[in-house]
Formats: sequence, structure tokens, C-alpha cells
Amino acid sequence: MGGKTIHMKQSYVLLLSVTATALAFAGPLVADTLSVPSAAKPAYTLEAPAKWQTKVNAEDESVEATAPGEHAYLSAWMVSDGDKKNLAGDIEKTLADSMKKVDPGSKQETMDVNGNSFTMVRGTGLDKREGGKVSFEVAIFSAGGDKVGIVYTDWDTNAPAALTDELKSIIKSIKVTK
Repeated sequence: MGGKTIHMKQSYVLLLSVTATALAFAGPLVADTLSVPSAAKPAYTLEAPAKWQTKVNAEDESVEATAPGEHAYLSAWMVSDGDKKNLAGDIEKTLADSMKKVDPGSKQETMDVNGNSFTMVRGTGLDKREGGKVSFEVAIFSAGGDKVGIVYTDWDTNAPAALTDELKSIIKSIKVTK
């Protein structure tokens, strides 16, 4: 009986060691906080996975993030609420820059993210760079005062569930600075 107890303890220690090693090599679980329009004066923030490549563009007050392997992309910026033409134009320009063709039948819904009402526009199209099928989502929300926040994401339609889960987490992480 004593030998069986030692064997069970060794198995437990081995299991803990394997789990700890796996977690160590899984990479950091922390996220990078991205602030729009800037870290000094954020109107809103979002969390991008640490393994994503991020870029802050101080000139046009936007941020971008790209998933490893470039299978997903995100861009976030703001426009003035009073300039609805600019809002539509920004979204159209972003889609034109990213897509060869946008499929008809985009869907729109409203959802709550951290206490703020978001309009979500979802659709599909053909990627301009690689020509493959992609899905996209545009989140539009009040970013305080007369500002509207926009977060655009696109990803390969056949992307693994883990990648689409990361995108959902990014959207759910958006916090408007009050």
C-alpha cells in the first residue's frame, strides 16, 4: 500500500510539473492596453493579446493590431459625432482599403459592452491582399462628448476558433474613459 501512495504522489508531482511547463511555454497571458486617441488622453481603451503586433499612429490618432500570421487585423480610431458623413466615409474607406469586394447582406445589431451601447455591423468579403474570403466587424459607439469610437476588425473566414475568440475578447474589452 505504501508503494501505491508514493506512486500516486509522484504522478501528481509529474502532472503539476507538466502543467507548469506548458503554461510557461504558452506565452504571456497579459494583454497590451491600446488607448485611442492617445495614451495621454484616452477616450477609450481596448486590450490586444500580447502576442499581437500593435502600432500606434500619433499623427491620425489611431491604433492597429495584427494577429500572428496576419490572419486577423484590427484598427481603432474616432470621429466627431457631428460629422456623420465623415463616419460613413471612414468606414467605407477602411472597407475599400481592406476588401476587393464586400458581399451584400451585412448585418447590424446593437449590443452592450461594459455599460455602453454599441452598433455592430458584420459582413464578409474578399481580402484585397490575398484574395481569400474574410469576415469583418465594425463596432461604432459613443466615445464621450461629441466623439464616436470605431473599431474595425477582419479575419480569415476559416480562422481557428481561438482567433475568433481573441477578437471577441478584444471587443468585449473596450472601455470608454469617462
